[in-house]
Amino acid sequence: MSVISNNFDTVAAVSTPRGKGGIAVVRISGENTEKIVEKCFVPYGKPILSRAPRSAVYGKIVNGDDIIDTGICVLFANGASFTGEPMAEISCHGGILVTSRVLEAVIAAGASAASPGEFTKRAFINGKLTLSEAEAVGKLIDADTVSKAELASGAARGNLSRSLSALDGELYGVMTALWAAVDYPEEDVGSEGEDNIYPVVCRVLEGVRRLADTYKTGRAVSDGIRTVICGKPNVGKSSLYNALMGEDRAIVTDVAGTTRDFLEDTADVGGITLVITDTAGIRDSHDEIEKIGIERALTKLEEAELVICMFDMSRGLDSEDEEVLAAAERSAAEKICVINKCDLERKLDDAALKRLGDVFENIVEVSLKDRGAEDGKGGAAALAEKISEMYNSEKLNVNTDAVVWDAAQKASLDRCAEMLAEAKRELERGAPLDVVGVICEGALGEMRMADGAGVSEDIIDGIFSRFCVGK
Repeated sequence: MSVISNNFDTVAAVSTPRGKGGIAVVRISGENTEKIVEKCFVPYGKPILSRAPRSAVYGKIVNGDDIIDTGICVLFANGASFTGEPMAEISCHGGILVTSRVLEAVIAAGASAASPGEFTKRAFINGKLTLSEAEAVGKLIDADTVSKAELASGAARGNLSRSLSALDGELYGVMTALWAAVDYPEEDVGSEGEDNIYPVVCRVLEGVRRLADTYKTGRAVSDGIRTVICGKPNVGKSSLYNALMGEDRAIVTDVAGTTRDFLEDTADVGGITLVITDTAGIRDSHDEIEKIGIERALTKLEEAELVICMFDMSRGLDSEDEEVLAAAERSAAEKICVINKCDLERKLDDAALKRLGDVFENIVEVSLKDRGAEDGKGGAAALAEKISEMYNSEKLNVNTDAVVWDAAQKASLDRCAEMLAEAKRELERGAPLDVVGVICEGALGEMRMADGAGVSEDIIDGIFSRFCVGK
């Protein structure tokens, strides 16, 4: 049976980046794909429709009587393509002009221009992808760190969807048996539902909570944690920034107050995506430009989700360090204390270390002097390990484990867990099974919402509108 929606036109778009390249790919999808291909692609040899699906066919790309280019066309059968519809991909030479002309030829042959995310949206609607898999495709395209790419790749392959489906199947199976016993008490339908509902609710509740608990890691990898490096001048903030970036981005000198403004970029640290800001040293300054930088540093500190406060092992705490500590204490962000220059003689005494311990739960010692350190982060391996520990990334493999990264998914799973916990309590107090069944139905609905079932059309449109044209 055809899976094509009658409301869909046949659409086309360039699916490769704009610019010069060896090849470009124009994608076509919809019920009129074959007719359009026959008009704009002339194969060398036998007609393309006589070839087996997914055959790479060489030929001319034409617009009426004009030959635009030569290239390769691959036809995909209805139900056996990325979108679930009849689909074709025409590979042509990758020039900007020639690619535009090939797309024009396809549209002249009867296709409409695709909107952003149109192909992936059709794959979702036609059951080729779940919503979490479809969203992961967009995340994979946008990934700018290794951890982001691994998370998106795993989700696109169905890691999260499979886990949700397994929990769904277990709960749905016992509910089916339960409702059969409730609705047909006079029939001998067995006691499977009544016997198994409690252990199943307990197992599914545990599984849902376990998935929800991955959100801290998933969100930290996918969206990134707004991170600020702060401290008094000349404690090594810019050296740490450069080490985490893996290149010299900030100016490093022995002169205090070198950093007048903030620098910001994204780095993969300990398997977590950090959006790191290197700020001006916090101190009482009479330099007008430096004062502006310090004000911006304090503003960034207020906005941060993670604050890395730096102190110098070779010097005791002074009034400028106390200003940094006071700013850290005011921040609601998670905090890490980094004690730099641990290769030098220790000047921080026990009283100073106790003062730091009163403010920071997480303290690490580093030496940023050796930029060629084996850890690959210029001596900052201990910091990377601490960040990994704080965000649980060492406990998860984002490429192979089911990981939640979306706030809406997390909210659905939390509501599902609340309902399952209520069902468990009702069972323990001996509530009627039909009452428990109604609660479990609500939990099942929330679980399915987490993977896109029952999501409104407006939400779906909003998700796919963020995709690029051609995907």
